[in-house]
Amino acid sequence: MARCSVCGRRAVYVNRAAGVAFCERHFLEYFDRKVRRTIRRYRLFRPREHIVVAVSGGKDSMALLHYLRGLARRVPGWRVTALLVDEGIRGYREYTVKRLVEYAEEHGVDYHIARFKDYIGYTLDEIVRRGRERGLPYLPCTYCGVFRRYIMNKAARELGGTVVATAHNLDDVVQTYLMNIIGNDWEKVVRLGPVSGPASHPKFVRKVKPFYEVLEKETALYAVINGLYTGFEECPYARLSIRWSVRRMINELEERSPGVKYSLLRSLETAIKLLRSQGAGEAERLYTCALCGEPSAHPVCRACQLRLQLGIMEVSREKLESLPPEARRMVEESLRLAEKRRPGGRGDGGGGSGGR
Repeated sequence: MARCSVCGRRAVYVNRAAGVAFCERHFLEYFDRKVRRTIRRYRLFRPREHIVVAVSGGKDSMALLHYLRGLARRVPGWRVTALLVDEGIRGYREYTVKRLVEYAEEHGVDYHIARFKDYIGYTLDEIVRRGRERGLPYLPCTYCGVFRRYIMNKAARELGGTVVATAHNLDDVVQTYLMNIIGNDWEKVVRLGPVSGPASHPKFVRKVKPFYEVLEKETALYAVINGLYTGFEECPYARLSIRWSVRRMINELEERSPGVKYSLLRSLETAIKLLRSQGAGEAERLYTCALCGEPSAHPVCRACQLRLQLGIMEVSREKLESLPPEARRMVEESLRLAEKRRPGGRGDGGGGSGGR
């Protein structure tokens, strides 16, 4: 039986990579030190902040909400609001909404629920079904990721938030790192640090990752110790994503060679420095989407591109002709893709492609 490296009591946590073990009390102290160090090192928060915590109802986001709620009580200039984006995934999201509401009401936390139905006009289930009917080549996680980010930024701004805190942990970060390497997307690698995205747009709310250096198993244990774990549901679409396979591969490597995850994080930080030294990310700026007016990495945001392809957004001929050339080109390309893949459209061949 493992013993706490500090006091010799029975350990509840063992970190083989660091060669340490902790009892419950000293694990909580270790966890607190680790998160505070990340906040200080990367200057995640300012003295006065309205922190909007992105909550899914899962173990990581509930742990982050609980941690920041406690920290904000000791920082006079901080205010915390929980924001849950309800995609409308039947048999899953209703349970996590209930978990957040119960926690928020018990602990007096302000919360807001932003629904796909209200912002996009459709639930994720309806969007996935519509995409399959139209033969669009996207997995459910593509729609979810794009629309969740779109809604999160817009809702956080509407709430008056000055920063959005997400519960991405070390595991999430290195998984995304490998996924971007696989996709040869080095511009996204540059943006994988603890502070996400440029803040050069008046409608953009800065995003930070307080759990950037915390392992997933550490956030899970923190949730269990603090009574936040009551059994967490898995998104029914999760196993369709490449992330599922990457996650399993990294966990297998970590089991065989403790410290792999930390090594990947250091590799990411080295890659970011090298890429920035070569000018990557320097030209990064945010446009204002020509269709919806939200901040975007392109003249037309990804959310609007998907809505056009799904056929849930219309653009009048007058509007199209008034757009700047690059924005017009992107809209026309999305409309062509929608027409090409629409059942009965050109190149349809009588059937959709399913949920590739």
